[in-house]
Amino acid sequence: MEMERDDRFVSLLKAFDLHGNATLAEIRKAYLEKTSQVKFQRVILSDENLRNEFCRYHETYLRILKYFSELETPIRSDIYTSEQTSKFFFNQGVYDLCKENYLQAGEKLHNAYNLNKENIVLLIYLGVFLLKRKSFNAAEKFLLDALKMDQNNDDAWYYAGENYFKAGRYLKAIEYFETARTLNPSRQEVAFRIKESREGLLRKPGKGAKDTILKKIVNYVKDAFGDHKPS
Repeated sequence: MEMERDDRFVSLLKAFDLHGNATLAEIRKAYLEKTSQVKFQRVILSDENLRNEFCRYHETYLRILKYFSELETPIRSDIYTSEQTSKFFFNQGVYDLCKENYLQAGEKLHNAYNLNKENIVLLIYLGVFLLKRKSFNAAEKFLLDALKMDQNNDDAWYYAGENYFKAGRYLKAIEYFETARTLNPSRQEVAFRIKESREGLLRKPGKGAKDTILKKIVNYVKDAFGDHKPS
């Protein structure tokens, strides 16, 4: 028998503009709509306001699920469609990235990817996650796959450039940062990264430097021949 919903539960529903008698299906639909707004269809990690707003939606939904689990009927795993399940995993991954819980983020984002490989924002987030883990080759694959889907996505160009920058491939980084700046001149971080990449080209490997001269030559040759450039 369903227990009467208290003020705490009704207050949670206000985040999704719902009334106190909303069903779980209605709550789930509203939550997915809120977290699928256009403003969230890009990497939000560097935007504190968007990051906090997204986290509030996700945390509220998790509290609602806990409420249902404790006070009403158990929540079945088959209530989600495949698309909804992928979106929920994706949201969990983004939430964990926002909270810098990288191991959990990687697990959730890969779960989402296994269900939907056509989500360009998911591909970019996977690239971001992997570059943070310094898995530069793996990150490159996801970011270039994203660019194959949309050559006008400045997030994909920027984070691909960031990946090359972190890997010490400065020529390639400059190329991708320049494209990101052309697509979105308002990206303030791009000019700084281009400057750092040019400085990286001028620096000589010092004592204890991680990159050997041979490695730099190999990277320059790769960049000169445009390997992995999205078609």
